[in-house]
Amino acid sequence: MATSVAGAVLVGAAVASVVADASDWVPVPRTVQAGLVLVTLFVLPVAWVTAHAVWALRGRAELFMAAEEHPRQRPTDRQLFNHLRNEHPLTPLWWMVSILGGLGVLCLGFALPFALADGAVLAGVLLGTGLAVSLAALALAVPGIRRAARQGSEDEKRRAELWSLPTAVERRLTVPLLGTGDGAHLGA
Repeated sequence: MATSVAGAVLVGAAVASVVADASDWVPVPRTVQAGLVLVTLFVLPVAWVTAHAVWALRGRAELFMAAEEHPRQRPTDRQLFNHLRNEHPLTPLWWMVSILGGLGVLCLGFALPFALADGAVLAGVLLGTGLAVSLAALALAVPGIRRAARQGSEDEKRRAELWSLPTAVERRLTVPLLGTGDGAHLGA
């Protein structure tokens, strides 16, 4: 909830600053605009997905701990649907990091030669640093996606050993957190 509210405030502030400056209503410094846009496009999605991943990981841990303490007590269908999927909770976070890293590499890699050709040394240093960070994020995200997929299949096996599920719940658990590309969204 807090990440959603903070995100809405940041997006609103970024849009308002760009519109106010473009319409000459209120002059907004370019650094403020650039900072708001960068935070909205890069930091906010990662923070939002991270908050959801932490929530899902906590719920996953609670369910499996409860199963160890009371092995015969099956959780409700809603608990299973909310906290366990056939996709590990960190998978969306790794995909988000890889997408943002790839976009950063493309954008910064394209802008860096122009900044260096204009002789803007500080801009070149900042763009080069951003490019290095984007490449590092991309290099970390790819193994993270593979590791999360492996953990998701282990969770699925563990869940199958602990509880037998009704087919309706089983079908809903197969829907990945990232959706299927048909307008689905994160979470349930």
